Amino acid sequence: MKTKLIKYFRSLIVLFLLIFGSVSISGAALDSKGTNFWLMFPGNLSGSDYYQALFITSDFNTSGTVSIPGIAFSTPFNVTAGTVTTINFPQLVDVQTNDAVTNMGIHVTSVDEVTVYGLNRRSATTDAFLGLPVDILGTDYIVLGYENVNVVNATQFGIVAVSNGTTVSITPTETTGPHPAGVAYNVSLNEGETYLLRNGNSMPADLSGSLITSNLPVAVFGGHQCANIPAGYYACDHVVEQIPPSTAWGKNFLTHPLATRLNGDTWRILASEDNTNVSINAIPEPVINKGQFIEKIISAQSIITSDKPVLVSQYSNSSTFDGVTSDPFMMLIPPYEQFLAGYTVSTPAAGFIQNFVNIVAPNSVVGALTLDGVPVPVVAFTPIGASGFSGASMPIALGTHNLASTLPFGCFIYGFDSYDSYGYPGGQALSQIAIVSTLYITPRTSVNRINTPHCVNGLVKDQNNNPLPGIRVDYERIGVNPGVGFAFTDVNGIAQYCYTGTNIGQDMIIGTTGSLKDTVYKTWENPLPVEFSLFTSTVSGNDVTLNFATTEEINNSGFDIERKTLSSSEYAKIGFVPGNGSTNEPVSYIYTDKNLNSGKYNYRLKQIDINGNFEYFELSNSVEIAVPDKFTLSQNYPNPFNPSTKIEYTLPDDGKVLLTIYDNNGKAVATLVNEVKNAGYYTVEFNASALSSGVYFYSINYKGLNKVMKMTVLK
Repeated sequence: MKTKLIKYFRSLIVLFLLIFGSVSISGAALDSKGTNFWLMFPGNLSGSDYYQALFITSDFNTSGTVSIPGIAFSTPFNVTAGTVTTINFPQLVDVQTNDAVTNMGIHVTSVDEVTVYGLNRRSATTDAFLGLPVDILGTDYIVLGYENVNVVNATQFGIVAVSNGTTVSITPTETTGPHPAGVAYNVSLNEGETYLLRNGNSMPADLSGSLITSNLPVAVFGGHQCANIPAGYYACDHVVEQIPPSTAWGKNFLTHPLATRLNGDTWRILASEDNTNVSINAIPEPVINKGQFIEKIISAQSIITSDKPVLVSQYSNSSTFDGVTSDPFMMLIPPYEQFLAGYTVSTPAAGFIQNFVNIVAPNSVVGALTLDGVPVPVVAFTPIGASGFSGASMPIALGTHNLASTLPFGCFIYGFDSYDSYGYPGGQALSQIAIVSTLYITPRTSVNRINTPHCVNGLVKDQNNNPLPGIRVDYERIGVNPGVGFAFTDVNGIAQYCYTGTNIGQDMIIGTTGSLKDTVYKTWENPLPVEFSLFTSTVSGNDVTLNFATTEEINNSGFDIERKTLSSSEYAKIGFVPGNGSTNEPVSYIYTDKNLNSGKYNYRLKQIDINGNFEYFELSNSVEIAVPDKFTLSQNYPNPFNPSTKIEYTLPDDGKVLLTIYDNNGKAVATLVNEVKNAGYYTVEFNASALSSGVYFYSINYKGLNKVMKMTVLK
């Protein structure tokens, strides 16, 4: 299950564990895909060919169940990845009962994540909606639908509870039955129960802007039983969309006109806060307050921006608005930072002679974005001002369609028939972009060798400095290694983006989420003359063996072996291992550092190329020579010798040591050690250049223990 919205996460996690089982918190995007949905169908006009259906699709081969507990309906389903499974109901399951609690919630559960679309179909009045999973639902909503125009007066919204003990507070914008405008009233719901409020007042009654809050997350649907859009035009059509919680609203939107329409489309922009400033193509609109909206006819592509979060919907107008085959539908438009990188969508199986997909895509993927595996032609796209995006309208056949790109893009499905239509967004991310406050990318500057990976971390926080999960950060590389990509923030609010530079020079990496932007820099240098695959150490007694290996070498002269103690600030050279010049074959090396005293040591390699250039490679760990566990005296080496030899001994504890050399007559000829020594390993060199050939003895006395061994001087 995807990460819960931060706003209610802390207070509800225990309840969610009880209701939905174990919760796995991940860095996955909060989006319209899920494994648990509670949906409903707000009522359409009755008439011929009237039914409701669900379209279910997935990126995986998966299975699940659709049930309506209130009518004892349950059916299993299977979905093949990249296709759509249709669920038809044996009876009408829309909610027509006004201002009453019913039990018509539709429960969709699945093994893997699915996307669910709802189709409320009736001849000459149809619409569809994108279902939102339980894990992105919230407790704070503002309704968006459409007004009454004295034809069919039935502006409406619906609510589904996903948990028992849900209390919903509703503040309607219009006096509806016993409920005065602007006065909150409560409705109590249990899991799967539904509530519909429909207003039949005369024009311009409109439940848009009604406030809905709850103690537990709920699903909310806005729309109209059969709307004429705009006022004064005919005919009416059912309009419906599931409304996202206000924390998932945005500030940056791009519009593309509906295909075939001649005089533009109706747009509504709904405010979540007071004193909201909205601009369309950089032209300011009148300031609106919470629950208020701007309604405009927009005939061309446009850029919509606001300084506070808003909800944006595109409406298809009634057929008489421009005299073309069409009718109203309602289609929410996500902010472009909530686009996805792939969609599987479907038209209704029949009943619509014209079907289209609108695409809003970054300019960098125009020509590469595919529809059913075939690139959408570049000529189909038109740039949307200076936004960096382009829009296209593509006709599609009846059935299932797949769209994919390397970068997120917007996808919107709709269709027309005689006095009929439907439309819905193909999907969207639903992260809390409304409360994003800061974006900070690290590292600010860094240096890499070419052909190695480099990662940047974009940290996203809210106004209270809390990290936000599930936020999409877009990245653009400008410089010697140009490119684009994106990542979603994890539970720590970090969106990590990695790439491998292949060209020497500098890249500027720009991260963007919404209107926030941050820039860091990356310098790429020549590759190392040696690529290491191994550098390790092993200890045997008081010997340290270094093992190192390379995967390739360029003009490699060899390696100085350097060592230092922890108390020393400088490395000292202790040996040299020849390299293998230039080779792309793996090479292994070994070096043993012998007869070390007890203590901790650090090692590094100084790789030297044929021209004298060098690089250092440090062993990642310190090496420790432990204190010996017993007192020993070893045979000198070499033996026989001329003129020098080495004598080794070990001390398990601190103590006075006397090491003496005697001739064959028992006369002392040299004293090598006569002092207190710490516990450890020792090697003493003895030079016999002043002695004649013969047999000699060396004796060690330590804490009352005495040991004697023989050695031979041979000249």
